[in-house]
Amino acid sequence: MKIAIAGAGALGGRVGSQLFEAGYDVTLIDMWEEHVNKINENGLEIQTETDTYTIDIPATLPKNIEGSFDLIIVLTKAMQSVEMVKTLEAQGAIREDTALLSMMNGLGHKDRLKELIKEDHIFLAVTMWTAGLRGPGQILLEGSGSIIMQRADGVDTPLGHEINDIFNKAKLNSQLSDDVFLAIWEKVVVNSVLNPLCTILDKRIGEIAAYSEVDDMIEPLIQEIVDVANSRDVALDYNKSFEKIKASFPDEVAGLHYPSMHQDFSNKRPTEIDYLNGQIARYGAEKGIKTPLNEMITHMVHQLEMKNQ
Repeated sequence: MKIAIAGAGALGGRVGSQLFEAGYDVTLIDMWEEHVNKINENGLEIQTETDTYTIDIPATLPKNIEGSFDLIIVLTKAMQSVEMVKTLEAQGAIREDTALLSMMNGLGHKDRLKELIKEDHIFLAVTMWTAGLRGPGQILLEGSGSIIMQRADGVDTPLGHEINDIFNKAKLNSQLSDDVFLAIWEKVVVNSVLNPLCTILDKRIGEIAAYSEVDDMIEPLIQEIVDVANSRDVALDYNKSFEKIKASFPDEVAGLHYPSMHQDFSNKRPTEIDYLNGQIARYGAEKGIKTPLNEMITHMVHQLEMKNQ
């Protein structure tokens, strides 16, 4: 199987490098020209907890793609995905039988992608792997993680099992799901609470947790998200969501961590707020559910982004 990683930043680099090291034909595709050039000139430098080494994995800009792929794993920022897929189509990288697997954060990816390709060629995945981008051509890989995946229309197919097996041969700890949308919302509720709060307040997760009334602060926000998910026939559980967020508070888990939205804002990059709290607010409006906290948080992050303009 010929595989492309569309969006080869930190996490894309992790997934791509593990597939490449497992012996698969992998190409990294990214819009950051300096990053692509460094990888092609010097290889992709990988730092782990115990080692630093380099792999000679091919990388390219989207506009320079040659040939097509059997599987394209989309790991761009949410706001870049449509542009990326349109470019891949224009370059002939997507055939009639090419599978696209979205591993992006946030909501609504199936709806956006099915405007471009057939729904039965779309797979959705949630990953709990983490990674860091140390600089162009340099990634940091620490800890373990997992992947949950399913075809977007819920149909169980041989191709789904093949992709799942490929991930597991690359030690990505993948499993097929019969309800990937629940897994997506379970990650979204964590990201939609911690990412914007840490960004707005300029704090690490543990610093948010140190506030004596943090429970009172986050409970109504969680409830809004659960209500919207339930209105869309997703069985998101309030208590489980609350405990999952609290479980991330200790330093040894994620307490010392600045979430990705904080990192994007600090580096003057657009955030994914519209695909988290903003999308929750839009879904709520469609179902007549009021989401004042998600709406306010979305406005506050956009106000902050104005500082970077």
